[in-house]
Amino acid sequence: MHSRRVLAAGFSLIELLITVLVIVLLTSVVSLNVGDGGRRAKQEDLARHFANVMAYAQAEAEMSGVDHGLYLQQGGRGERRYEAHWLRRYDQGWAEPRGSADALAPITFDEDIELWLSLADDPDVEIRARDAELRPSPQIVFFASGEVTEGELDWVLRNTGDVLVRIRWNLFGETELLPEGREPDDRRD
Repeated sequence: MHSRRVLAAGFSLIELLITVLVIVLLTSVVSLNVGDGGRRAKQEDLARHFANVMAYAQAEAEMSGVDHGLYLQQGGRGERRYEAHWLRRYDQGWAEPRGSADALAPITFDEDIELWLSLADDPDVEIRARDAELRPSPQIVFFASGEVTEGELDWVLRNTGDVLVRIRWNLFGETELLPEGREPDDRRD
């Protein structure tokens, strides 16, 4: 009977500490081996967030009956970072939306990321720094009618030119997330 009580008592403190140590070591080794995968995963998460905010802007435009837009720019004063600013059409022109500031907050991209924007009517859109004196017109418009300026946006590693993520959307705002810019497999099994 005595041996049953010892088995039922559980793990000793030493056994638990050794188990935790092994888990920490394995986690460290795995994280070192992942390398660039962490960056890619982070950029894919940002791309998913970006696509979700695009869907939100489209829904907001349809529900409010007012056009919304997206303006992409490089940071000012020689900064290499890209920024995405959400806009709304007012009687006076385009401006940042009032209210819903959290959902349509500007997005800043990492410094080692370059953005390439291609639209249906302009396949090579140049993304520049914004003139502080001018109100920008968005490159991508989410119309109150439910249509969207059709195109795609590539996240590209500045030092290698590798595409990390591509977001493609059609006239109806249906988005497609393509990791590393790879096209979906057309094979049907």
